Amino acid sequence: MTTRKQSWFESDAALKRVMSAQLGAAFEKAKPRLDKMGDGAANEGARWAQEADHNGPRLVNFDHTGARIDEIDYHHSYKALQQLGYGGGIVAATYNPALAAERGTAGKALTMGLGYLFAQAEAGMFCPVCMTDGAARLLVKHGTKTLQERFVPRLSSTDLSTLYTGAMFLTEKAGGSDVGQVATVAKGGNGTPGETVKLFGDKWFCSNVDADVIMILARPEGAGPGTRGLGLYVLPRTLENGQRNAFRIDRIKDKLGERSFPTGEVTLEGAEAYLLGGPGQGFHQMAEMLNLSRLYNAIASVGVMRRSVVEALDWAEQRVAFGKKVIEHPLLTETLLDMASEQRLALLWAFRGVKLMDTVDAGGGSEQERRTLRMLTPLLKYVLGKWAVRVASEGVEVLAGNGYIEDWPMARVLRDAQVLPIWEGTTNILVLDAFRALRKEGGHEVLFAEVEKFAAEAPADVQSRVSALLDEAKHALVELSQDPKAEHAFRDWTDRAALLWAVTTACAKSLGNGSDTDVRAARRVLARHAPVGLLRKDRATVDDVRAVAFR
Repeated sequence: MTTRKQSWFESDAALKRVMSAQLGAAFEKAKPRLDKMGDGAANEGARWAQEADHNGPRLVNFDHTGARIDEIDYHHSYKALQQLGYGGGIVAATYNPALAAERGTAGKALTMGLGYLFAQAEAGMFCPVCMTDGAARLLVKHGTKTLQERFVPRLSSTDLSTLYTGAMFLTEKAGGSDVGQVATVAKGGNGTPGETVKLFGDKWFCSNVDADVIMILARPEGAGPGTRGLGLYVLPRTLENGQRNAFRIDRIKDKLGERSFPTGEVTLEGAEAYLLGGPGQGFHQMAEMLNLSRLYNAIASVGVMRRSVVEALDWAEQRVAFGKKVIEHPLLTETLLDMASEQRLALLWAFRGVKLMDTVDAGGGSEQERRTLRMLTPLLKYVLGKWAVRVASEGVEVLAGNGYIEDWPMARVLRDAQVLPIWEGTTNILVLDAFRALRKEGGHEVLFAEVEKFAAEAPADVQSRVSALLDEAKHALVELSQDPKAEHAFRDWTDRAALLWAVTTACAKSLGNGSDTDVRAARRVLARHAPVGLLRKDRATVDDVRAVAFR
């Protein structure tokens, strides 16, 4: 376990470069906040995360008089993490006027930069942070003025005494990914935005179950089947008169990872909620929150990868085996360089998505940029979630027996990583979503255009290899389009397309990337995942590892 005083912001040259490029003139104003988060996450935050994981939340259904309260009792370490995350401005960076000078025109860049640092310490509570941001986003975009004024300032507060946290209650027993099976019923109302209805039903997987502001899908009485018949509602935990709303928390789930915060099962018993968007609108509005969550998921994946690299390198630099530091043994040097290279590409590629979201949200994005974000989002979430599990597993193995022991952080990091390919759409759901974007919006066209543009900024050897692989991907897509039963091969194609996108993004000087270290990492990942021949021609050195990880 890393024990030396450090800042995960100061030691991450690639992040600093990304933040400088995306925040522009606001970067100097934002640096103290980023550095404070990097310092807090690396030191106290890492300790609090370990404590919160070992002392999970407890559901208290009744008070001492027998009155139903359904409150969550948190360990003090979780409260400290809330102060670090919310108090540190992750959500506020996008919405709070007090942080306007620090975010400039790139609110999501600052939010995700802070979030990436926080997630290295605690990927669990990063989920409630994400949900809080998502609730604020939907209210800003689709809420009535009354709803916005009531909830958004508190969702974006940095003061825990006034903070509201958010959630999304989507999943039911009958349907997880198949959202069209939602059976929760909304009674009353005539379809006017902001009107009050009563909700009846059950929700099966409710993360941040005691949230103050909950986005929830339900089917108005008489509405049609499937997703088209769903409405989106704002469900407050507490009514305006201070009374508890009419839903109960039945239990909290015993999860493999992400154990610091509660995921529960909820029964709605006539709970009051406010209409955000009715049938024909509700599901599409919720999809906007899902897309933001997918980007958060990608950033969490990059954070998990970074923590794995940092812990593995720290151990490898200290541990001596067979007469020398373990980092100097060739096979482990190769492993560490693979880990550091994938993490660096993941960071640069994920923040390409962040940049596009900021551009599109500001209203200045072109139609091509909107389509690019639509195609990129499911690929980022899917691919980086998978990479996070693999890199975390390698990190556990580098620490060997200590990595498997809960006294050390890597066991928790691996447990937390495993949910990243599941939340907000499993691998196959995301592959199908990418192909939906491909068919409906020409997603392949913007993907190919971006890969070709960025490849032209890469060294000749990378250009040549990418060109050959891109031609192969184009020909394969033609074959897929001609075979109505080709769904079984979608994932193979998506893997290759995503690899080319990630590799060329790292080489894109027009994005502020393309340093010698970026290109070194891109070559490494390309050779690992699309090798020419069986045996590697280049040999990793210890300096290669240190450069890709920290310079």
